[in-house]
Amino acid sequence: MSDARPMKRLLVVANPFPPMASAGTTRVVRFLRHLPERGWEPTVLTARAEGPAPVPSGLRIARAPAPVPAPLLRSGRRSTRVNQWLFVPDVYAPWVPGAILLGSRLLATERFDALFSSSPRASVHVVAAVLARQSAVPWLADYRDPWTTYQFRRYPTPAHREAHRRLEAWCLRRAAAVTAVNRPILDDLLARHTFLRGRTHVLTNGFDPGEAVEEVDLGPGLWFVHTGRLYGREEQTAAFLAALARLPADVKAVFVGVDDSRVRPEADRLGLGDRVRVEPLVPHARSLGLQRAASALLLVNGRRPEAMSSKVFEYLQAGKPIFAISPRGSAARELLADTGGAVCVTPDEPMAGPLAAFVDRVRAGEGPRADAGALACYELRSLTERLAGILEDMRVPQHIRDRA
Repeated sequence: MSDARPMKRLLVVANPFPPMASAGTTRVVRFLRHLPERGWEPTVLTARAEGPAPVPSGLRIARAPAPVPAPLLRSGRRSTRVNQWLFVPDVYAPWVPGAILLGSRLLATERFDALFSSSPRASVHVVAAVLARQSAVPWLADYRDPWTTYQFRRYPTPAHREAHRRLEAWCLRRAAAVTAVNRPILDDLLARHTFLRGRTHVLTNGFDPGEAVEEVDLGPGLWFVHTGRLYGREEQTAAFLAALARLPADVKAVFVGVDDSRVRPEADRLGLGDRVRVEPLVPHARSLGLQRAASALLLVNGRRPEAMSSKVFEYLQAGKPIFAISPRGSAARELLADTGGAVCVTPDEPMAGPLAAFVDRVRAGEGPRADAGALACYELRSLTERLAGILEDMRVPQHIRDRA
């Protein structure tokens, strides 16, 4: 800090959160790491949890019980169907009452200058909305994925769809500001909730150059590396594998943090054998190390305009050529066009020719590389400065001030 101003205090509603392992925790943990440099002291309100992820040190954390049966927290078609029927807005709905109670106690006994919650677990927005309504503390709702229009959400009945729609609108009327990781998500919100106009911001994901990176050796060959989930992208992955099978045997691929069943059967059918490896969820430092050990990186996006995994920023930081499967007009394509570093194909176009040409460029040392200057605005310190500015400028909505 450049002056002696007192630290402002931020109550962050985050679930999942370490020690629970989830790629969705990365954005929040990175912001928490840098917010004190920008004058904000965070306290995290989350769920009691177990898991392998390291809990950030030096951070105050308040945990409320999460009375959700463990089998329902596991990924899988059966548990997903049960969750969609039973829980609105998500499987952590039973955690909401305890989180509200604990948050209310914190707000009643301590001073907080702002609230912050980050979905896609929309239950955090429900908790934060209630706390904002009770306390008249300004709340920033952060969207990493859409809520009611999320491409992978399936509503069991029209009544479920309407319940989500009404709950989202109720929550957002309590928000002092809303951020989203890209413009398509924000445009969708504004189209459905016009009352948000004038208090929305794009706050992208990014990369943190200070994070630990594990040294990794992939062995001989030209290796593509893909890190992160492939849920809903099996068709595009199969098209990549089919194109890979037509290339020389020294061109290989490793998929990290994915269910083996989403890759292995198709790889075996194509006779790829040990040219394709699958690793389960790994610590973040190893994931970053695998990206840096790659000859090239594979990005497989969804088909919707907002589809853009946060790992694309890590890919760009790694400085390796990217082969991206992404629809035209998507947020990912716009980012890659601005920064360079990638060859893009659409999910439905023939892939063998473009992939072969890409591999030839990589072998020749002429693969595309991101422009370092264009990446600077996606560094976490820069993004956290923007977040701090949004928090500073927030004002409680008039209808909540009138109730206070």
